[in-house]
Amino acid sequence: MQHLLLAIKGIAMGIANVIPGVSGATLAVIFRVYDRLIESINRLFAEPKKSLIFLVPLGIGMVIGILATGTVLDYFIQRFSLQSAALIAGLMAGGVPFIHKLATSKDGKKPYYYVIAVVAAVVIVALSLFTTTPELYEAQQISFGFMAILFIGGVLASAAMIIPGVSGAMVLMLLGIFPLAMRTISEIREFLMSPTSFDLLPPILTIVIPVGIGVVVGILATSRLIEYLLRNHHTVTYFAILGMIFGTVFVVFSDEATYQSHDRITAGLIVAAVIVFLIGMVVSLKLGNPKEKKE
Repeated sequence: MQHLLLAIKGIAMGIANVIPGVSGATLAVIFRVYDRLIESINRLFAEPKKSLIFLVPLGIGMVIGILATGTVLDYFIQRFSLQSAALIAGLMAGGVPFIHKLATSKDGKKPYYYVIAVVAAVVIVALSLFTTTPELYEAQQISFGFMAILFIGGVLASAAMIIPGVSGAMVLMLLGIFPLAMRTISEIREFLMSPTSFDLLPPILTIVIPVGIGVVVGILATSRLIEYLLRNHHTVTYFAILGMIFGTVFVVFSDEATYQSHDRITAGLIVAAVIVFLIGMVVSLKLGNPKEKKE
């Protein structure tokens, strides 16, 4: 029964990790498994049996949540790109109050902390100018640069998943590979439903292998670093995260892929996008500002 409960919590965390702006780690705090999650990751090799008894059911649940949610998101991204982008941006924006509260909870009233946030936002916008074009991702051209971006995306996304209030999917948005990741998740679901469709394996493995290796490396290598940063540089870390969120929201609406499914932008489309943005913000506010914050 305990393992089933862990799996159910994992499903909820997997769903959260796929949605930009919604933090799986925040849900781990709400579900009161966050401390044990970090401890199990950090002591995986020292106490493998004890760690795996906790991590396996939680991980299975997360995979189920990711596959189910990724398929739905891929459908909407392909057919309603602007509305999907608006929803994603709203979800990210809705997480700002919670992260700001975390940032200011320990000596966060000094003005220069906000300068750190501005600098982080500028860096994110600047980096977006140098990311590979979406056309290359769509073509899935196998090259060192393509694989490196996917690997780095896996490392950073898995690291972000461990930080309460931060969305791992937001990192994929920043790198421009979020739509590709959602499409790959949809293809994985198709393959699982029809295991003889071997033609799906090459494009799936092209994405899953570098991202998967990055996720494993990211979780094992950064869990201690993140634990250190949150303990010793709590305020600076969260203000930098705050800036990255603002920068990423700007990048979402400046990306040409946001408007790919629309022949032209009309007033009605803009109104719909604003409404969806507000809905996303409200949902994120509810999920990111839970009443249960105590361990």
